[in-house]
Amino acid sequence: MEAALDLNVRRVNPSDRANRFGSGAAVEWILAAVAFSAGIITVPGGHNMNGFDLRDLLGEVRDGLWSVKNQTRRSNFRISNGLGGGGRGFVESTVFLSPALPGIVFADPNHHEQIASQVVAKADAVVLPFRAVLDHADAHPECVASCVMPKNPGTGTDDPWIDYVSSLLSPERFPRLSTMFIASKPISSSLSDEIVRLATLKSAGTISESQFDDLVKKLK
Repeated sequence: MEAALDLNVRRVNPSDRANRFGSGAAVEWILAAVAFSAGIITVPGGHNMNGFDLRDLLGEVRDGLWSVKNQTRRSNFRISNGLGGGGRGFVESTVFLSPALPGIVFADPNHHEQIASQVVAKADAVVLPFRAVLDHADAHPECVASCVMPKNPGTGTDDPWIDYVSSLLSPERFPRLSTMFIASKPISSSLSDEIVRLATLKSAGTISESQFDDLVKKLK
């Protein structure tokens, strides 16, 4: 789990707002995989059953077991947001992850009244001070799972949205819009093979004669 969390933050920089939700979703999936491998989640048919819906599995983690609040530097935890308000607030079991915490910290507002009483309702969000989570971890070691959380090195260069958009703008569906992604792919074959590939795209109408000529020039 530590290795997976570290790889995630090294590949995708969550300091970039565009990447933050994708990076956070990856953390949720990692925890879902960890819980599943530990036999915590019961899925239809049991763990030996093939064909269950992964989205249902993640739903079990989010709604059945815990909410996940992850950060890569010390700051207050944003519990919920809402249009014109602070959202639902601290109403469900939550797992907190931060490199400044002694591990993964679990808190249930229905059983841990001390931490639940420290939420701050703002105009657009409900926030839990970082100190409240740290004090809760110190007071309830049974709620802490030992884990070394990675700090954000700020060097991640992967952009998951590029792959997503590239899959949307497939040559079969969008022959003109896809040319930018086709032209940007690094050459992984010989020069002759690459020219044959481009000629095939030209014959299929995916790229024009002028685009074919420009791409061939770049190969030389």
